[in-house]
Amino acid sequence: MCLDEPTAGVAQREAEAFGPLIKRIQRELDATFVVVEHDLPLIMSISDRIYCLEAGAVIACGEPESVRSDPLVVASYLGTDDRAIQRSNADANPAVV
Repeated sequence: MCLDEPTAGVAQREAEAFGPLIKRIQRELDATFVVVEHDLPLIMSISDRIYCLEAGAVIACGEPESVRSDPLVVASYLGTDDRAIQRSNADANPAVV
C-alpha cells in the first residue's frame, strides 16, 4: 500500500493515532507500506527501513536509528536547530507508539 503524506492537514491528536493504526493494518494484512511523509516521529515509529531523498536523490537509507543520525539527513531535514533534531526522536514523543 502506498500512502502519500497521510497526516497532512490532520490535527495532531489524529496524526499521533495514525502510527498504531498503520502498524495494526500492516500486521493484520501482512502488508508492505510505502509512506511518503514529513512527520519524522511518525515515520521513525512505523518504519523498518527508511529512504531519505533530497532533490530527487537518495541521501540515506537503512534502519530508522541509522538514518536519523546520518549527518546528511540531519542537515537536509532538520538543519542545525536542536529543537527540531530532538523532535525527530520518536522515543522522545510518548504519544507516538
